[in-house]
Amino acid sequence: MKKVAVTVFLLIMAVGGYCMIETLSLEELANRSDVIAMVDVVGVKAVGRLPSKVEVIANLVKVNEPFKGEVAVGENLKIKTWRGIEDNPDLVKGSRVLLFLQRNDNHYIVVNGLQGWWPLDKDGKFMAMGTGKTIEEVKKAIENPPPALPTRPKISL
Repeated sequence: MKKVAVTVFLLIMAVGGYCMIETLSLEELANRSDVIAMVDVVGVKAVGRLPSKVEVIANLVKVNEPFKGEVAVGENLKIKTWRGIEDNPDLVKGSRVLLFLQRNDNHYIVVNGLQGWWPLDKDGKFMAMGTGKTIEEVKKAIENPPPALPTRPKISL
């Protein structure tokens, strides 16, 4: 009985591990982003619910300083987030954040959930998963993408 309990516990822990956010290197985060920009959050509006009861949020942000991508200062971007999902950013109207964004149809989504959302504190320093990072490090990551992963030869039977 003890072995069964330990086995079940280990299986639960192994399955739970797949639910955790995969932390990317800054270079990989920048590489996966179509747009990286400092933005001001100007609107946050709930626009519906999924069958799972997760709330769909439409966010409107104004680009303050673009670092990567085809966006201009003053341009408004639509960003879709979800309320009720762990590891999902919560944009707050009136806040300034650095966002790592990926284009998705007529809007953007935040790359890798919370990792692609770096709010600023009152002193202008990054918080959340950007804590301890600088804008210079972000610029360097944009200029130096990670090396390509080696490709595996195709195997045919």
